[in-house]
Amino acid sequence: MAEVSRYRFFKGGVGLAADISAEVREIAGVPAGALQIYRNVYLHLPAGPLAWKDAAWLSFGLSLHADLLAVADQGCSRVVDVTSLDYPNGDYRAEVAALAMDGWLHRFLDLPPCGASVAYDRESHEFSFSWPGGVTPFADDLP
Repeated sequence: MAEVSRYRFFKGGVGLAADISAEVREIAGVPAGALQIYRNVYLHLPAGPLAWKDAAWLSFGLSLHADLLAVADQGCSRVVDVTSLDYPNGDYRAEVAALAMDGWLHRFLDLPPCGASVAYDRESHEFSFSWPGGVTPFADDLP
């Protein structure tokens, strides 16, 4: 059964919010129609309309924990099925999907928070996102 987690960041009258509903399961083999995040860790996106940036940031959020989610049995896969992602009552920033995924994994799978965070600079009216270990999202570290 899908579990709902609500991510909220509000400061000084502005804020970000995302509600994510998801469940995790282990299956034999490789799931059809899922995105491979890491080895045998996969993501199923919601059936309804979803912006491509939301899909990318959900994937990135899951990748921050993928090494902890990998299944030892190479014949099996762990699949995170996201059933919905909504942005209620907040400014829209696609990056919040990654923070919502991090919160969901922490809450329902008891994984430690990865260190992803957001801050708001009142002077510039800008949100800034920080990712663990100096990770640059969507960058390939090539030799």
